[in-house]
Amino acid sequence: MANLQSRTLQKPLYARIITRLLAIILGVAAIASLVLAVYLLFNPGLIEVNEDSLLKLNAIHYAVGAFLASGLIALIAQGMWRFKNWARAFLLFGLIIYILYYFVNIIFAISSSIFAGESVVPMASILQVVGKGLFYFILNAIIPAGLIFILMKIDQFFEDSSRQRDYVDKSLRYILMGTALSCIIIVFLIFLFTMTEAWDSIEEIGLKTMLLGTIWRPGSIIGTDQAQFGLLPMIAGSILSTFGAVIIGVPLSVGTAILLAEVAPRAVRETIRPAIELLAGIPSVVYGLFGMVVLAPLIRNIDVPRNTGFGLLNASIILAVMIIPTITNIAEDAIRAVPREYKEGSLALGGTHWQTIVKVILPAAKSGILAAVILGIGRALGETMAMIMVIGNSIAMPSPLTDNPLTIFLNTARTLTGNIAVEINYAAGNHRSALFFTGILLFLMIMVVNSTARFFMRSKQES
Repeated sequence: MANLQSRTLQKPLYARIITRLLAIILGVAAIASLVLAVYLLFNPGLIEVNEDSLLKLNAIHYAVGAFLASGLIALIAQGMWRFKNWARAFLLFGLIIYILYYFVNIIFAISSSIFAGESVVPMASILQVVGKGLFYFILNAIIPAGLIFILMKIDQFFEDSSRQRDYVDKSLRYILMGTALSCIIIVFLIFLFTMTEAWDSIEEIGLKTMLLGTIWRPGSIIGTDQAQFGLLPMIAGSILSTFGAVIIGVPLSVGTAILLAEVAPRAVRETIRPAIELLAGIPSVVYGLFGMVVLAPLIRNIDVPRNTGFGLLNASIILAVMIIPTITNIAEDAIRAVPREYKEGSLALGGTHWQTIVKVILPAAKSGILAAVILGIGRALGETMAMIMVIGNSIAMPSPLTDNPLTIFLNTARTLTGNIAVEINYAAGNHRSALFFTGILLFLMIMVVNSTARFFMRSKQES
């Protein structure tokens, strides 16, 4: 311990020269900032107030800022002179922020030079602008980058007391806690904003009318007593399309998860898993185009009166494909999380591989699979663009096209998300407020779905 303390106290000459030089430079900068603050206090006319600015800062504000900067820089200089680790951390943070700030400015300058003109910039000019921007960035960042490199190399010579370490740990804990709480605050603010915008429709139209009304007819009589704002057709469209997606997509997803987790060899897994992950990255408008061009003509071949190919069946198939990555990945993780002893015990008792999967592994992973299905439902409820393109966007209550009740999936419909996206651009008055209430309804539905998924996942962890 004594040797360690002696090595800590004895700093090499190059480390002392670098650190003391940086401390002197920072001290001079602190004195210069203090002189600037005093000069601005006695010469307020040096700073002109920008009346168009939102803050409208004057010389007093700049003087106070320079005075505070002087104190902070002086504190860092003192810490560097005494080899304090917190001072090195502050200096590193400032240098990194400077490099990032200058890099962003260079990127915007290059972008404005390339894209600001009315004509296409030649490739030679683009390369010249990019090269000049990189040259300026390197020229201005080389000294801060060198200082960062030097400070990282001599970090072992800086002292860090237990009190300072505790302070840093507590600060980071509070910062991370604030980051986590910001998510809750953002969700709350979104809900509050949406509820504020929707409150007029709740007061003037009424919850019962909007939730149970079967006619949505704002049209050209927006805001009059004759307008009708029944959301039940859109609620039914969202529920039926999601139900169809679950019926089609869940068996495919769970089967794929079983294949990847228990059956397929490694070569097959490495081929199928990237393909499934690729499904999650395809834009929803591409799924909509596929439904319009490929699925709609195929569904139209079903010999049922008024079958246009666009409707709940088309939407359910598209949604089923879109929820496959979500359900498959989570279900596979749930299956792999089953203890290996369960499988080995079943096989030791004489069970076949398939019997082990069906009677041991799947029941043990049931809560995780249910959570995957519920998250897939939430994904399906929130889909917008693809639904607008393939579901037909009829605002009437979905009903069977014939005496066969299953033909209801051949009828057109509209979802809650599609209702907002189609009409929000021209909505006003009660119409606009009712669309915000649609958002509140979606918010609550997805929140219930996510809460249910969390309940199942929590029960899985407890078991």
